[in-house]
Amino acid sequence: MNIEEIIRIFCRLTGLDYEEAADFRFMCDTALNYIMSRIKKDAVIGCCDSRINFAAAAIAYYRYVLWSLTDGVANEVKVGEISIKHGGSSELDAADRLCREALSDLEDILESENFVFNSFC
Repeated sequence: MNIEEIIRIFCRLTGLDYEEAADFRFMCDTALNYIMSRIKKDAVIGCCDSRINFAAAAIAYYRYVLWSLTDGVANEVKVGEISIKHGGSSELDAADRLCREALSDLEDILESENFVFNSFC
């Protein structure tokens, strides 16, 4: 896993340059930490670096899209009969699909997030 590579992928996904993306490095760091916290104890991850890097960048990108949609900028402007709507939901849907696909690509090394409540009588 290489945080610099994750940031480079994040830049390509967001369209930001490397300097602009520096403000969002925390998103890349937390995405990588999230993935690392879910890795199975017996998983061999040496050959999975590129998949982990991409998944971390995809998670960071999804979070970036969420952030950009909630940064206080109006998503719809209406002036008289004219209305302009930000196409954020389609970008969010695409980011969500990318994130889910990248995480599903890691199913062989990640613990499931699903859990079951058992009742012991």
